Amino acid sequence: MKGEVRIEQILQDDSIFEPGRRVILSGAASREGYEPETEIEFFRRQHGRCVAKFRGIDSISEAEKYIGSEIKIPADALPAPKEGWFYTFQLKGCRVVTTHGEYIGTVTDVLDAGGTEILKVDRKDEETLIPFAQEYLKRIELDQREIEVDLPEDLRDLNK
Repeated sequence: MKGEVRIEQILQDDSIFEPGRRVILSGAASREGYEPETEIEFFRRQHGRCVAKFRGIDSISEAEKYIGSEIKIPADALPAPKEGWFYTFQLKGCRVVTTHGEYIGTVTDVLDAGGTEILKVDRKDEETLIPFAQEYLKRIELDQREIEVDLPEDLRDLNK
């Protein structure tokens, strides 16, 4: 069908691409900070790849303008995560403390390390990278904007 685009999906749940979901196309076709908002007309998997059709993109030449773009979903358009789950962007801004109450810093980014995400935690001129692994993360309280960790003594030294 004309106007379909192939996408690389980083979210694991296909339901995020349900028809009618609002999305923002960010990147190649955006002009001077303008990022067009549209909605998904349909989404399917074809030969192991994700294919989507967006409202208003009705030809191959129009779809080509969006090569390299990111598909962003406004936070208010995201489905609520399952109980005990969260979106990684929600971790940004959380305070990180040890199980002993020591303040390590604030999450400034969640990095994709090709399998395991890494929390980038900054405090003044000090950066700590913490693997997003159950053995280190003891408690995540999004409503309190706090993450409690139990880190091996030498982990923080690796970041220096």
